[in-house]
Amino acid sequence: MLFLSKLYLKAVGILAVGLLAAATPVLEKRDSRTSPPSGAIVVRPSSPGSGEFTSIQAAVNSLPNDSSSGVIFIFPGTYSEQVIITRSGPLTIFGSTTDTTTYTENTVTITNSLSAAQSGSDPTSATLQVNKANFNLYNVNLKNTFGQGSQALAVSANGSKQGYYGVSFTGFQASETGVQFYANCYIEGAVDFIFGQHAHAFFQGVTISSTSKGSITADGPNSSTDGIFVINNSNMVLSSSAASGTSGNVFLGRPWTDTARVVFTNSNLGSHINPAGWSIWSTATPNTDHVLFGEFGNTGPGSLGTRASFAQELTSTAGFTISDILGSDFATWTDSSFV
Repeated sequence: MLFLSKLYLKAVGILAVGLLAAATPVLEKRDSRTSPPSGAIVVRPSSPGSGEFTSIQAAVNSLPNDSSSGVIFIFPGTYSEQVIITRSGPLTIFGSTTDTTTYTENTVTITNSLSAAQSGSDPTSATLQVNKANFNLYNVNLKNTFGQGSQALAVSANGSKQGYYGVSFTGFQASETGVQFYANCYIEGAVDFIFGQHAHAFFQGVTISSTSKGSITADGPNSSTDGIFVINNSNMVLSSSAASGTSGNVFLGRPWTDTARVVFTNSNLGSHINPAGWSIWSTATPNTDHVLFGEFGNTGPGSLGTRASFAQELTSTAGFTISDILGSDFATWTDSSFV
């Protein structure tokens, strides 16, 4: 789940602030990155060299808690741990890959199994907790393998100017607070697996895979300007491991609060999307009085049908472009090769 700050991904969690543009490399399409950049702290699963680490958390802890920029490079392997990042300075983490532009060639996996019921809260269940601004993550698979029965986040993104590039999230994602950018990522989860309260999150070129019936997003801002999710040029698919009865019973979103704002633009919606497109929160608490659930330019069988009365077909993307969501300075902190 992805939790965005607050933005959360169920079984996927994202959004952290990236390095400033001057410190963030601009990648060419199809580039590989299989060796650490100069000056990077190195993590490998076994036989570390002098000054290297076998734990990602140990590498993070080795960085000074100051305003200096840090870079961590992770060699291929599966790392079974929970990673918590709070340092103040900009930080970029690279996973080894033969193709920087996609999650399909990722060779680094961080996995943990922890539920919110066990940890005490949604954010503290996350395999990766990013409680800072100016953070970038490239080409890493994040998994929370707890399963259903409780929120279990892959990432909790609590901070502004966070960028996730070619990252795979399995679980819930939570976006809590701040402006966040997700590009060329894979997000898989069950119900409300992209959720949050105060984040302005823009998803570009992502694949969103549903494993059970229910809603993809659950936005819960406190006001009509508090937070928004925009999913652009992306692909909604049915997971190959989806539970029986999932197809036709997946919704684009439901409103955690009645000021929820979620927009899908220029995206392909598979046949697993219910013709109504959008769902109420519950019969007792519909939360639809002031929602903004919008679509523009979507294609695919899931884009057809009579939409819910509280949803709207937009006439343009005005107000919902990347600069509208992330701010006019987005080019100074996002990786331009993914925009």
